[in-house]
Formats: sequence, C-alpha cells, structure tokens
Amino acid sequence: MSSNPLLRFSHSHHLLSVKGCDAGLDVLAFEGDEALSKPFRYRIEFTSADHAISKEMMLMKAASLTLQAPVDQGYGIKVQQP
Repeated sequence: MSSNPLLRFSHSHHLLSVKGCDAGLDVLAFEGDEALSKPFRYRIEFTSADHAISKEMMLMKAASLTLQAPVDQGYGIKVQQP
C-alpha cells in the first residue's frame, strides 16, 4: 500500500481546505478586508455533499483558500492544475 497522500482534482478555480475536515468543500463566494494596523478578515461561503459537518469542525481552524487558473495544455483543452 502506498504512503503517498491522495491528490485531489477539482474543476473549481477555488480550493478550500480546513485542518481536521476531510469533506470535499466547494467554494461559492469569498470576500476579505485588509487594512494597515488592523486585523484582516475573510468570509468564505461554501457547500459540501457531507451534511455531517459541524460548526466546531470549521470555526477558528487553520485553513487555506487556493485560487488557481485553468492551464491550456494544447489542442485548446483547458486543464486544472493539481
């Protein structure tokens, strides 16, 4: 059995990952506020096919939001970067 981590492929241009949450998350919208000498804030709206996600699994957890553009790999076919 391989110990390599599974690679998740998504057609979405926004990938959301939350520490401790293995459910697939689909980003609907996001917005953020940043200013000098003030705390930053980001609000991310998402959906998931997993209905067992609790607020405790999401709130105040380390997370990453990755924005990626499609890559043209010839023949006019757009392919998402892994």
